[in-house]
Amino acid sequence: MMHEKMSKSKKRSKVRSGGPSSSTATTSKTTLGSSSGETGMPTIVGAFLVILVVFTVVTLGALAKAPPVDGGGGGSSPRSNNNVGNTADVPSSKKAPISGNNHPNDERQQAIDKLRHTFPVHARDDLEEILHPGILYSINPPPSLDRKMKVPKFWDTSAYGDGGLRNYLGHYGNRLITPEEAANVGSYTGDQETIYVSIASYRDYECGPTIESVFARAIHPERIRVAVISQRDFKTDEDFCAPPNPCYEDPEQAYCKWQANVDIFQVEAQLSVGPVFARHLGHRMYRGEYYAMQVDSHVRFTQGWDDDIIKQWKQAKNEMAVLTTYLSDIQGSIDPKTHANHHRSRPIMCKSDYEGHGKLKHLRHGQQPEGPPGIHGQPTLHPFWAAGFSFARGHFVVQLPYDQYLPMVFQGEEISMGLRGWSYGYDYYTAETSVCFHMYAIKENKAVRKKVPLFWENARQYQGVDVKAMKRLNGIIGMGQEGDEYDTTDQEMYGLGHVRTTEKFFETFGIHTKEQKVEEGLCTFVGKPMMSFFHPWLRKNGMGIDYDSIAFKYHSTWRKDPKPEVTEPF
Repeated sequence: MMHEKMSKSKKRSKVRSGGPSSSTATTSKTTLGSSSGETGMPTIVGAFLVILVVFTVVTLGALAKAPPVDGGGGGSSPRSNNNVGNTADVPSSKKAPISGNNHPNDERQQAIDKLRHTFPVHARDDLEEILHPGILYSINPPPSLDRKMKVPKFWDTSAYGDGGLRNYLGHYGNRLITPEEAANVGSYTGDQETIYVSIASYRDYECGPTIESVFARAIHPERIRVAVISQRDFKTDEDFCAPPNPCYEDPEQAYCKWQANVDIFQVEAQLSVGPVFARHLGHRMYRGEYYAMQVDSHVRFTQGWDDDIIKQWKQAKNEMAVLTTYLSDIQGSIDPKTHANHHRSRPIMCKSDYEGHGKLKHLRHGQQPEGPPGIHGQPTLHPFWAAGFSFARGHFVVQLPYDQYLPMVFQGEEISMGLRGWSYGYDYYTAETSVCFHMYAIKENKAVRKKVPLFWENARQYQGVDVKAMKRLNGIIGMGQEGDEYDTTDQEMYGLGHVRTTEKFFETFGIHTKEQKVEEGLCTFVGKPMMSFFHPWLRKNGMGIDYDSIAFKYHSTWRKDPKPEVTEPF
C-alpha cells in the first residue's frame, strides 16, 4: 500500500547563506532458517547423520550470507538478468538490478515492482495544507485572502525505505543517483513506459485544445497521464481546460476517450502568483510515471509525438538527459491534415545575459537562435534549461520539485531550475526535431493571444513579494548580492545538489557572477563544438557527463584554446 509523506520541515528562517542537512536511510534484511536432524538411530548411523546434518546447516548458513551471483544485493529481483556495465547502450531502467548504495530487500523490491506496474495513479483527493507563498511574503495582503490553501501532496512511498524516495535517490543531491536506483523509478502500462504531462494554465482558452492535442496525436494515448493546474476566475471564466466540445456532443474527441487519465487542480485566479508556484503544484501531482514532460497551455503536438520524443531521448544514451528548449512558433509548422512536422529547423539554448536592476537583477535567457540541426541521430547538448518544454525521466521531477517559495517570479525561473538540475547531475539537450509548437502572440495569433489575461493582474495584492522571492532565488543558487539575507525555508528540498558545483557551471559557460556579466559569443561554441568537447566524457554507465574531469573555461576567444582531451576511459 502506498503511503504519502509530508514535506520536510516548515520552520522558517533567514540567513545569509545555507546548505542542506543530512539524514540516513534505513533498510531491513531477511535471513534463511535451518532444519534439524532425526534421532533414535544406531550409534554409528546416528553419528554419520549428525555429521551430515551439521555440514548441511553450515552450508546453508554460508549460502544465506553470500551475495547474489549477479551482484544484485539485497535479494533477487525480476530485473536481475542484465549487463550493468553497458548501461550507456539503452536506458538503465531496462536492465539494471538492485545494487549501489541502496539494497531493498525482497519485500520492498516486490512493493516497488508492484508500484511500477500500477497506472494511472491519480492526484485528486490526497491533499495537505500549506501557507500560500504570496500572502506569506506580501507586505499588506488583502484580509479576504486565506493564508492557507489545500494542495496535492508530493508523491512518495515507504517502498523506497523509511527515508522516502528522495533519500533513496541520492540523498537529496548529496551524490549522483546510480543506474540501479534510476531503474526503480518509473511506471509501465503493459510494456509501455508511461508519460506524465504537466500543464499550468492561467485563464487560457487554449488549455482544452492543448490537452486534446496531447492525446489525439499520440500513438499510445493509454500510457499518458495529464495533470493541469487550471487558474481561472470561478465567477466569470468558463472552464478553459475542459474538452473543446462537451463530451455528450462529441464523444469521439481524444480528450473525452482518455478523460480518466486527466487530473485537474483548480485554483482561483486571484490566488495565482506566477508560473513557478503553478508549476510547483504541477510537480506535486506527479505520481511515479516513467517520463515527465512540462509544456505550456497553448501548444500543439505532431503526429506520433510520444514515440518520437522517447526515441530521441534514448538516442542520447544518457539517463540524466533532459530534452528542453524554447519551442518554435506554430504557424506553418504542422501539416493541417497529417499533423506532420513541417518545421525543419529547431531552437538551441545558448543566449543568456543579466537583466533588471538592484535586488531584481538576475540572469535571463533571451531569444534563442534556431536552424537546421548540425548533428543527426542524437540530440545536441546545450547549457540551459527551458520551462516551456522539458522532457526527462520521472526522477528529474522527484529530485527537482519547483520551489514553493518563489511567488511573482517570472524571469529567473529557468536559471534557478537549470542550475539546480546541473548540480544534481542532469544534462540539457535540444531534440533533433520538434514534437510540439507554441502559440506565440505574433503574426496571425497576435490579436487573440494578446487578449489572454496574465497573472500580473494580481500584482497589487502581493506588494513586495517579488523582491523577497528574487532574493531567495538568487541566494539559493549562489547568485545573490553580497550581504543579502533570504528566506531559507525548506532549502534542502528546493536547493542545490552536490554532484556538481555552480562554480563549475559558471566557469564552463562564461558567466561572471561577481561582475554580473557574461562572455560573448557562446552560441558559436554550443552545437558541434560543445558536443565534441564534452560528450566524450559521458560516463560509460550512462549516468551523465563527468564535468569534473573536463578542464575547460569558456571565453569569447575559445577557438584559440586547445580542445580538452579524454585522458581516461569513462
